[in-house]
Amino acid sequence: MIKTPGLQAYTLLAVQGAVWGSSFQAIKYALEGFGPISIAAGRIFIAAFVLLVYALMQGDRLPRSASIWMSFLLIGFFNCALPFFLIPWGEQSLDSGRAAIFMATGPLIAILLAHFTSANEHITGYKAAGFILGFIGVLYVIGLDTFSTGMGDVLPQLAIIVAAASYVISGAMVKQVKGVSSAMLSAGVLLGGCLITLPASLFFENPLAHSESMPNSAIIALVYLGLIPTGAAFFVRFYLIRMYGYTFVAQVGYLVPIFSVLFGVVLLGETLTTAMVGGLLLILGGIVLSRRGNKAQKK
Repeated sequence: MIKTPGLQAYTLLAVQGAVWGSSFQAIKYALEGFGPISIAAGRIFIAAFVLLVYALMQGDRLPRSASIWMSFLLIGFFNCALPFFLIPWGEQSLDSGRAAIFMATGPLIAILLAHFTSANEHITGYKAAGFILGFIGVLYVIGLDTFSTGMGDVLPQLAIIVAAASYVISGAMVKQVKGVSSAMLSAGVLLGGCLITLPASLFFENPLAHSESMPNSAIIALVYLGLIPTGAAFFVRFYLIRMYGYTFVAQVGYLVPIFSVLFGVVLLGETLTTAMVGGLLLILGGIVLSRRGNKAQKK
């Protein structure tokens, strides 16, 4: 039975938002010693190990169905491998706070995906207005003058938006997997991501060749990414969903970019620009407006 969220629930939600927001700064530190593919491979491998052990301790067993493992591989690509590569790739030239703002476009991208894949989630007036408002916010953060300087300045920002879209696609695919517990599903998806990123990391970047000169800050950041934002956040997320429902948990999308922008200013000395603040407010306003459309549609 779904409970009414109280102080504890909102505290855990805030912690989850802070943890996911901090991942953008941890990526900055990890980039001091690892390439984007190796960051993706490292955090996925660590989280996969932790969640697999947890799933087995819960009494789950590895699936034997080839179709389920194919689903793990496909979802692992969209949920882990692709976004976990694109985000650090984009952050090589973007501030962490700016990257987090672009990730906040996920709920707006979900509006388009749901319109074409769901029978009862068509675009309404509120949703259309919310999407347009959020799109204006994205353009405001990017800056129209950026398009005149060449694609080199635009591509890192587009990469983060593609990462957000990849998360949305994987979310729709997860609903199709049946007969697997939440713990084993998460572990399996991460294992699928491992099968893609580990070979790519060793072939293209080979971080083991530079292990002796690897900065400690980069190693600590990578371990943190695997254990906390990718691994431990799983426990909080599914506890909140089980106790208070997905609609409540979805509110974390408002908190992540706010925390990340603040952490970027405090920890990395990043500049908080008017365009970032204005764009973030427009994007969050678009999400609020689109969710008003969801409520209107359910009545």
